[in-house]
Amino acid sequence: MTDAVSVLKNGGVIVYPTDTAYALGCDATNEDAVKKIFRIKGREESKTLPLIAADADMARAWAEFSGKAEELAAAHWPGPLTLVLPAKKQGLAPLAVKDGCIAIRVPDNSTARELSKALGAPLVSTSANRAGEPSCYAVEAVQQSLGDAFTLIDCVVDEGPLPQKRVSTFVKVWDNNVTVLREGAIKLSLRTK
Repeated sequence: MTDAVSVLKNGGVIVYPTDTAYALGCDATNEDAVKKIFRIKGREESKTLPLIAADADMARAWAEFSGKAEELAAAHWPGPLTLVLPAKKQGLAPLAVKDGCIAIRVPDNSTARELSKALGAPLVSTSANRAGEPSCYAVEAVQQSLGDAFTLIDCVVDEGPLPQKRVSTFVKVWDNNVTVLREGAIKLSLRTK
């Protein structure tokens, strides 16, 4: 993991495990690294990239948490719930922020949390595959999905095959209004409140 942290601190891109699948990651404050992830995935830059944080305190440093956001985080973190919240702090790469908001979560995977903690900043956390393709649960599947773009990855943290799980649920929380943007592993009973 020391190699991966060094790569992150030097603006590189890694493949690493999360609680839902393997992810592509980089320092979310490094614009060049974020752009590289878009190239690797073949993803349009008009779309945002979700972030992970080491813990809720780190997430709070980068996003505005309303009472409802705090409640959701307390109930589901660490875990597969991504909160789309107003960005609070300057310093994130512009491509990590959309309409003044960031998508952030604390994963239920100790390796992912430790990488963010060692970096001291949120990590980009987007599925390690070509845009539009299924999530990958093994590094071999990542290589197959990315094809030649796999050579652009600077470091791989391989924890072997991961259990196949659903994607994270995305929930936008603005003030105390809640909207489910994508249903995933966590089912919330209300679409809006």
